[in-house]
Amino acid sequence: MTQTVLAADFGGTHLRAGLVTADGAVISRLDHATPENATPAEIVRDVTNLLVRAARAATPPPVAACIATAGLINAEAGMVIFAPNIPGFRNLVLTTPLAAELGIPAFIENDASAAALGEFRFGAGRGCRDLLHATLGTGIGGGLVIEGRLYRGSRGLAGEIGHMIIDPSGARCRCGSRGCLEAMVSGVAFANRARILLDAGKSEVLREIVGYGEPTAAALHRAAQVGDTLCEAEIRHGGHLLGLALGGLVNVLDPDAVTLSGGLLAMGDMLLDPMRQAMHSLAYGAAAGTPVKLSTLGDDGGLLGAAAVAFERLEGR
Repeated sequence: MTQTVLAADFGGTHLRAGLVTADGAVISRLDHATPENATPAEIVRDVTNLLVRAARAATPPPVAACIATAGLINAEAGMVIFAPNIPGFRNLVLTTPLAAELGIPAFIENDASAAALGEFRFGAGRGCRDLLHATLGTGIGGGLVIEGRLYRGSRGLAGEIGHMIIDPSGARCRCGSRGCLEAMVSGVAFANRARILLDAGKSEVLREIVGYGEPTAAALHRAAQVGDTLCEAEIRHGGHLLGLALGGLVNVLDPDAVTLSGGLLAMGDMLLDPMRQAMHSLAYGAAAGTPVKLSTLGDDGGLLGAAAVAFERLEGR
């Protein structure tokens, strides 16, 4: 019968778990709100309980489990070193109690790295050998697949493209540096650009959309869609900066393709056209023809990324 793994996508607000087959079919799903103000021990218990529930749907039983989560991850030690969206997650080993409860091998991986392997194995990166993946959402993440294997680097930090500095005098990043790609192009960055326009009184359209709420990247995009040229210019400038960063990475890595996922893809060609132009203008020689492909995994991208890691780790044992 088809081999399956348990996969979990662990975020700051939700934990999703599911049962995934070796060919990428998600055959069951569970969704659970990440508890607010919970202790690390309580969160570990909730994660474990959700995966135990998911395992009950499997016949035959799953052969491994994997959690994908944002933050600094020591995959070999099964440890979350630091998770920015989950208070209390510091040097916390998740895989040991999970493996003990489930009775199967358990793994953990950075969510953007897992997304890269998910696209490589199940999505837009199929058929590639070398792949650069970028996740474009509230923050900016990335992952690398080299010669068909997820590349983690010597300390497990490979793929942290969000903290490439593209403007030393740019906005302050949450990591403490200035001008990181994440501080200039992410969902948070676009929300900050919207706030600056509002504070300067430069966009009545944006003010009507935001009302008394907080400005967001989605509001900036909506204003641009209905004709606000300043809002559109901010998005296009962000796309240009993203393209410069990706073009530099393409020159270093020479991947078969660049794949993209995340909520900012909703901005469409307003973001992606200047990104492609900048990336291809900067890429050297034949690398200028490197294709850019959008994720095909949809809402299941997190689960499929975690599943891809589980299958790869099993194959490498």
